[in-house]
Amino acid sequence: MKYYVNHETKNGGTHVVHSEECQFLPNEDKRTALGDYAKCETAMKHAKDEYATVNGCATCCPDCHD
Repeated sequence: MKYYVNHETKNGGTHVVHSEECQFLPNEDKRTALGDYAKCETAMKHAKDEYATVNGCATCCPDCHD
């Protein structure tokens, strides 16, 4: 599964990680590709390399959503 992180923040500064199949996946100009991973946890680790505060999308990454 391919994962992306949203450039725009939600909830006071949180960047949200989405899978490629998510209905809430941001447009290409508002996201960064994280890579192709078996689990959202790996995508989250890579998103944290770029952004201090990240969270998984409640819809497509419920295992990584706080």
